[in-house]
Amino acid sequence: MKNKRILKKIVALALVALMAVFTLSACQSADTNSDNLSGSRESKTIIVTVIAKDKTEKVFNIETDKETLGDALFEEGLVIKEEHKSGFYSYIDGVRADYTLDKCWWSFTKGGETVMVGANDLKIADGDKFEITNTPA
Repeated sequence: MKNKRILKKIVALALVALMAVFTLSACQSADTNSDNLSGSRESKTIIVTVIAKDKTEKVFNIETDKETLGDALFEEGLVIKEEHKSGFYSYIDGVRADYTLDKCWWSFTKGGETVMVGANDLKIADGDKFEITNTPA
């Protein structure tokens, strides 16, 4: 009888240890999968052409893993932090275009077509081409 109790305890301890190993293994697998999902953003290259008031152009080839144009511009240093947070851009590449001050604004187009959302909401894909034009009133 005493041997059966000891055997039951050993089997119970072995089962608990086995469950702990499986649980730990599953948690590590989930962490690895989570890291792969969050760290596996695809790198993409976009072309951004900034067109000044005098029609001179500056072309930026931006390689990024960001999802939106606003984030890619911020990562590249073309927009400032405060404006990136708000999504309203007066400064692009250090040049101001502010309608209330100088009757100009930055017009965003993609492949020559006016975009209908703000840069912070504009999803980007590899090979996209954007134009940001200092547009006078």
